[in-house]
Amino acid sequence: MGFFKKLVSFALLGASLQGLALGADYPQEDINSGKALQQMGKTAYDTALARLDGSSKCTKENVRVRKEWRKIPGEERKAYVKAVNCLMELPNVYPNVTGPKSMFDSFGVLHYRLTPYVHNSAYFLLFHRLYVWTFEEKLRNECGYTGTFPYWEWGLDAESVENSPVFDGSETSMGSNGAKTNSSNGFFPGGSGGGCVTHGPFVNYTVNFGPNTARDPLAYNPRCLKRDLNTQICAQWASLQNTTETILESPDIALFQANLQGDFRWPAARKWGFAVHGGGHFAIAGDPGGDFYFSPLEPAFYLHHGQIDRMYFIWQNLDWAKRQTMAGTITMMNMPASRNGTLDDPLDISPVGGAYKFGDLLDTVAGPFCFVYE
Repeated sequence: MGFFKKLVSFALLGASLQGLALGADYPQEDINSGKALQQMGKTAYDTALARLDGSSKCTKENVRVRKEWRKIPGEERKAYVKAVNCLMELPNVYPNVTGPKSMFDSFGVLHYRLTPYVHNSAYFLLFHRLYVWTFEEKLRNECGYTGTFPYWEWGLDAESVENSPVFDGSETSMGSNGAKTNSSNGFFPGGSGGGCVTHGPFVNYTVNFGPNTARDPLAYNPRCLKRDLNTQICAQWASLQNTTETILESPDIALFQANLQGDFRWPAARKWGFAVHGGGHFAIAGDPGGDFYFSPLEPAFYLHHGQIDRMYFIWQNLDWAKRQTMAGTITMMNMPASRNGTLDDPLDISPVGGAYKFGDLLDTVAGPFCFVYE
């Protein structure tokens, strides 16, 4: 727990150090309101589409456009939930494990096994880009989903996560908060739930394995989905201001991924606390949402990491020629010490997905991909 105690101390210190974007060309009012982020997103969208000259399989006619959850029609949101439930019925693809029961669970096994290599490492952004895209492909190819793939813009809900269209418990949501308990998620105060999801989609979903602290984390351990929605954390670490300034204050990939994750090894990143990555996760919290290893067993994980990839997409496309790079080592926080990652390194996520080189995953409109963010 020493690592997490140190991380928490830097996170709490960082809460008091957040300030203006360094060298930003946007008025602070536009940064705080999200207007600057919208403008940067439009620039990134146009830049990516300009690379589609008809010479590849990805074209302006077939490129998919990912959208924020509340911009997707209600019937399409319900279809998305139905497709996720479909993955929860398809068989697990990992042998010799007793807990995972479904294809949805298989994504949890993959994340659990790779966590020490794909967080606070050179691989973080590109691994999760492939991971979320592979999840989308399963929804489409195995469960017949034909709609838009969603992301969650946390900052739009920084005044009340509980009332977010993502978590309001309606039939067009991802389910409700957890029942109110007297406990918290173990790290932070302010959660408004903590118990089992009470209504809406996924109220009957069974989490089949985990947590990471179990003697055998992959053993069968059925329980309800718990959430502890936390507006305080969302406002503090995942606001529109934080999202925008993280992009603006990151001149290179090393600092961008440090600012995104609150990696305290970089002094400039310490002011972000747990940053937008941790802020989004712990705004959901609960079990398994608050579990570093098993958070993909929380159905809203993919909306959260869709937003992380959206930030990466925007950051890349604001200076595309210079932002097709990788930085960092191949172990989490460089523990144990390891070599630097390279774009020629392989990434094999079988049996859940395919095998690629990291360099194949840089461009969302090339390689295996064909999508942009609205």
